[in-house]
Amino acid sequence: MKTTPTSTQFRLLTASILASLTLGSALAAEDWTEDFAAAKDLAAKNKKDLLIDFTGSDWCPYCIKLKKEVLSKPEFIAAAPKSFVLVELDFPQQKEQSAKIKTQNEKLQQEYGIEGFPTILLTDAEGRAYAKTGYVPGGAAPYVEHLTELHSVREKRDAAFAKAAAATGLDKAKALDEGVKAIDEEIAQKFYAKEIEEIIKLDPEDTLGRKKGMEMTKASEELTATLETLAQGQKTDEFTAAIDGFITKWKLEGGEKQRILMNKFGIYDQRKLDEAEKLADELIAIDANTPYGKQAASIKEQIAKMRIKGEDKETEDKEDSKEEAPKKEAK
Repeated sequence: MKTTPTSTQFRLLTASILASLTLGSALAAEDWTEDFAAAKDLAAKNKKDLLIDFTGSDWCPYCIKLKKEVLSKPEFIAAAPKSFVLVELDFPQQKEQSAKIKTQNEKLQQEYGIEGFPTILLTDAEGRAYAKTGYVPGGAAPYVEHLTELHSVREKRDAAFAKAAAATGLDKAKALDEGVKAIDEEIAQKFYAKEIEEIIKLDPEDTLGRKKGMEMTKASEELTATLETLAQGQKTDEFTAAIDGFITKWKLEGGEKQRILMNKFGIYDQRKLDEAEKLADELIAIDANTPYGKQAASIKEQIAKMRIKGEDKETEDKEDSKEEAPKKEAK
């Protein structure tokens, strides 16, 4: 016999449905965790990767822009969790954090070598990095496409490493090298040292150039120490010459050249916007689509805004000066 729900039952049913819909929306928008260990477990269980956002949520302008323009948008919220467990590692100035989270975040910042915010790091479920990016202008939809491209790096890596597992000798070295080459060089040097060492061992004639690459990495570390000393002594000419000399010696091109050139931004301030803009143009001309090329484009945007602010301040100062100038006494 068919029964009709009472008004009380109907209200309870309606409330239950609304609650479940509200909860679903909240979960979609709050699909982030700050617990790194739990995130790795969840990624392994669901066969996903990690998307780690190193951010300064309450003070870093581009962190705030990234969240507002991308991370909080429906396009990102709908797409990203399909491939990634989302991890927020925050370094706030005002927001309170537990001692446990602070310790965890500082440790991970060191382990991953994070020097600037925001940094978006993509890793496999074990936490092994394979791609890095940050704020990229354009909004959520293009950013999701950007992440899809970066995610394919892991697929290339895994396919090459699987091929290496079934090979021996120089063939194994070539397959390993193929996997390492799919990854940004800076990340590869830090997180794929084991594979690089094996390539060198399997390729004693250095036909793949990995031995030379290791030597260049060591020289790069020495360059960093030299640049720090020159910067502290405000020896800008020597600073620039050291970078140019390194690029010439090692015959750098593409992303590697861009990576070394990025150091020059460290000696430019508001009095050297022309030089900074020229450097940004040089980086973009080498390759606008690398992370360094995109970062240079972002820097160029910042320079344009600084110019406008400077012009507005100059105009304001002139107006103030006119108002403060003493009026000539009438004779």
